[in-house]
Amino acid sequence: MPIPLVPIAVVTVVMTLRSDTKPVKIYVKKPRGTLYWGGAGLDGGYIKPQLQAFRNAGITDVSVGLTNSATQDVGSTAGTLLDAMRSGLFIRFEDNDDWVISSGMDVVSKQFNIIGYSYGSLLAAQTAWFYVKKGNVIDHLVLIGSPIDRDFLKKLKTHKNIKKVVVIDLTQFGDKIHAGMSEAALLGAVPTLGEQMTAGKGEGHFYYAHVTSDSPRRWKELAERLYSEGLR
Repeated sequence: MPIPLVPIAVVTVVMTLRSDTKPVKIYVKKPRGTLYWGGAGLDGGYIKPQLQAFRNAGITDVSVGLTNSATQDVGSTAGTLLDAMRSGLFIRFEDNDDWVISSGMDVVSKQFNIIGYSYGSLLAAQTAWFYVKKGNVIDHLVLIGSPIDRDFLKKLKTHKNIKKVVVIDLTQFGDKIHAGMSEAALLGAVPTLGEQMTAGKGEGHFYYAHVTSDSPRRWKELAERLYSEGLR
């Protein structure tokens, strides 16, 4: 599962030791910028316009996350289904494996933000957990339509290196998924999720994922909300 880390922003720290006559430069790798993971399959027509909506709202240094999707190995349709299965069986719980960022993070930015939607929210959570345990500070962790486990969510919310966790449930739009839900509730939501996905009308859990005539407004509203939460 680990993927080699790409180059990331480098911050120069100048330190002077007592025995030194000249400053000693120490180069510290420090992940910056904003990453966004979409739903199962990590693809779809909503990804690029959602990223652009983030930029338009003022979240400038944003890139798409590509880490740990089954799509890379088996193709789009099968990968989407496998990702969905992985969500319920494994990834929604705390994991101590290496969730290394494989794209983005090569910009100089004032913040380090991680955003995830649906399956992508679990990738975001696992990646955040990996980096904060390594001593990195995350300014904002945003979980949208997330089936994340309650205990894992609590750990993320209380970790000193995560400044702010933003949870956005879509239950008001008919989504049966919500952060902190039980395994039984998640299994019970599967039939409704299947119906909403097949309908392709942007209903419930797929409020942001299906491209409809109303999608530009939805993407814009989400971006503006995250800007209001402090993301830059």
